[in-house]
Amino acid sequence: MEDWQNRPVKTIERPKKRGIVEYVDDDYIVVYFTAPRKERVIFSSKESFLSKVEFVEE
Repeated sequence: MEDWQNRPVKTIERPKKRGIVEYVDDDYIVVYFTAPRKERVIFSSKESFLSKVEFVEE
């Protein structure tokens, strides 16, 4: 999971949001979304993160 940090992501379902994984540890995954507006979302588990967000291949 450490290699997830600073990788670009987007939401799977609407509303479509794009951002980067800002922080990863055993308890939380923090995603900083920049488009369409700036906000941070904290996921409490790996499963909830993977069900809502997918990685963007560059």
